[in-house]
Amino acid sequence: MQQELVNIDARIQAFWQWFLEMEDNIREYFEEEEMVDKSALIESINNRVLDFGLFAWEIGPGINRAFYLSISPNGDRQRLRISRQIMAAAPDLPDWEFYHAKPAKGWNPRFTLYDDFMVEREVDASLWKYALVKKKDARVEVILEAPNVHHLDPDTRREAGEKIVTGLLGEELVIEHVYQVRVVGELEEEQQSQSAPVEQLKQHLEEVAF
Repeated sequence: MQQELVNIDARIQAFWQWFLEMEDNIREYFEEEEMVDKSALIESINNRVLDFGLFAWEIGPGINRAFYLSISPNGDRQRLRISRQIMAAAPDLPDWEFYHAKPAKGWNPRFTLYDDFMVEREVDASLWKYALVKKKDARVEVILEAPNVHHLDPDTRREAGEKIVTGLLGEELVIEHVYQVRVVGELEEEQQSQSAPVEQLKQHLEEVAF
């Protein structure tokens, strides 16, 4: 166990040393400069992040700074502990925000995603509703009423629901407090009285969880 901790600490230190060395190239990539070998840079970031395990990464415009980097544990509670360790060791850079899970992105009801046959599908969640069902482990099941997703196969339907929930809550809140997300065409009668527009989900869940 002690050796594992030493190994992860060494990998974290090596990751941030590499990030500091590559920061200019990473900035150029996301500023759409042509001089960077983009495929090589993406592969390099992938390799560095995957060295920690089955993690994913995302870089984009920050909320208060120019850029953000998130290292996502892909919905896994055990990996969340590692991503927290990684980001706790992040350097203080004036243009960067660092997140140990996918951050909440607010209310964005219209988006596209690919189904099982790699066909791009449009989704509009602006009229969706939700209901919460409490579970034994102090988490909740989020049931989404989505009457306009009949064009999606079941896996893509679930993915669309999870995308909306993660975008509203952020990945960490989902991992800690959401048992599962279920998408239905219509809520059951007893759930209707407890339902609300899906954009109110975060406020409601925080009241229930905290």
